[in-house]
Amino acid sequence: MPRGGARSGAGRPKKPLAEKLIEGNPGKRELSTLKIESLPAVTEPPEFLKQCGREDDGALPCATEIYSCLTEFVRAAGCENLIAPTLIEDFAHLRRAYLECEYMNRKLGRIANGKRSPYVAMAVDYSKQTMAIFDRIWNTISQHSEQPYEGKNTFLEMLTNRGF
Repeated sequence: MPRGGARSGAGRPKKPLAEKLIEGNPGKRELSTLKIESLPAVTEPPEFLKQCGREDDGALPCATEIYSCLTEFVRAAGCENLIAPTLIEDFAHLRRAYLECEYMNRKLGRIANGKRSPYVAMAVDYSKQTMAIFDRIWNTISQHSEQPYEGKNTFLEMLTNRGF
C-alpha cells in the first residue's frame, strides 16, 4: 500500500523575512507580515515553573530562569506577540527536566548493574521534545522578524556555552 503524501518540513525552506527585506524582495511579490495586536507583557513566570525540580542542590538553573532568558530573547527579536506563552513555558519545563536527567546520569552513572540507567532514555525523550518546541519558536522568529538579530543575549550565550 502506498504511503505518499505531503510531509511536514519537506521541500525548500522559506527565506526569512529579514533577508527578503535586505535583498530588496527579488520575487517582487508583496511581503506578508503578521499584524497582531499587542498583548500585555507577561513579566513573571507561571507558578508551576517555580515548583519544578528541587533535587539538584542548586547546580542547575531553575525553570524560571530558563523561562526568563527565552522570554527576553523572544522579546528582543520583536516576536513576543507571535509566540504562545505556553510554548515558552513548555520549553522551560522540558529543558529543566532534561537537565535533571543529565544531572542524575552524572551522579549515578549511565550504566548501573550492567544495565543502562533509565535516566538515559528519559533524557533522550526530553531532549527531542525540547528541540521540537524550540524549532517551532525559532521558525516563527526567523520567518517574522523584520531585522536580523545581531546582539548578544543571555539565552543564546547559555545555549552556546552549554550552561543549561
